Amino acid sequence: MKRLLLAATSMLALATGQAMAQQRLVVAAYGGSYEKVMREQVIPPFERANNVRVDYLTGNSTDTLAKVQAQKGNQQIGVIVVDDGPMFQAIGLGFCQKVTDRAAVDALYPIAVLGDGAALGTGFGYTGLAYNEKLFRERNLPVPTSWNDLTRADLKGRISIPGIDNTYGVHTVAMMARINGGSEREPGPGFRAMREKVNPNVLAYESSPGKMSEMFTSGEIWMAVWGSSRARAMQVAGFPMGFVAPKEGGVALMTATCAVEGNPAPELAQKFVAHLVSPDVQAAFSKEYGSGPTNRNTQLPPEVAQHVIYGEEQVKTLIGLDWSVINPARQEWTRRWQREVER
Repeated sequence: MKRLLLAATSMLALATGQAMAQQRLVVAAYGGSYEKVMREQVIPPFERANNVRVDYLTGNSTDTLAKVQAQKGNQQIGVIVVDDGPMFQAIGLGFCQKVTDRAAVDALYPIAVLGDGAALGTGFGYTGLAYNEKLFRERNLPVPTSWNDLTRADLKGRISIPGIDNTYGVHTVAMMARINGGSEREPGPGFRAMREKVNPNVLAYESSPGKMSEMFTSGEIWMAVWGSSRARAMQVAGFPMGFVAPKEGGVALMTATCAVEGNPAPELAQKFVAHLVSPDVQAAFSKEYGSGPTNRNTQLPPEVAQHVIYGEEQVKTLIGLDWSVINPARQEWTRRWQREVER
């Protein structure tokens, strides 16, 4: 009996020691279909390999950046995943540690190495026009081909656009500015077009990917400004989603990650950043989320490759915005949007 008690005590001590040894890593990233891939295919193998518990905080890029700013000097978030525009803001504010895994950096296309290695692009996509193919066909509606389709009278009250707190919203203002004689430096024509021509057609300015999906599924909206990966995720789920790059150009959209400066688990954070750009993880996101791989060594089957940005030549076709101009003016863009567009 005494021997059994000793054995039980030893096993309890071992289990307690293992539990105590398990670290915690907080990852802040997108919700919706992105979160599903993270929770089901990306996080579990990382937890097993590193004896760690990953806590996942859901939010859009603006939300995540705000959380990191609020925790300045007492960071709890170890890794963030945000759009490329907000990531350049995070780098500029000093919130990103330089990536320590040189092999991970060297495996990426140069365009995916941000801020001299302070952050890494994890997936290529672009902003364009998503639409309900079945509904458009049944109603004999012309397939969208231009950013100007946002102003069409036959789509009144049937369009959704993410808000200015979301990169898709910023892209919309920038492109409406460009096609109306303005630019990132002169966004006035874009805001004017949004207010006078686009606004009457908008049912909701919706930044939540989950709610956007619901509105498409319910038939409340017929078209939206959205990302190629978001549209692809709904196609995979069986929804009759069409998606086009407008003739004026689809806007390059890269998801990006960095380890947060001053986080409580820096080594684990660095490992997770490298994990996100590994070929297996990149392939999973390409298949299930519709993002193009930034790791040049990622191999995709033809049935997946045809639906994503794949290879350097395709990346070169996308329009890039001047974030060095947009980011310093972001607060003014937000105030103007609230004052003139989403009132």
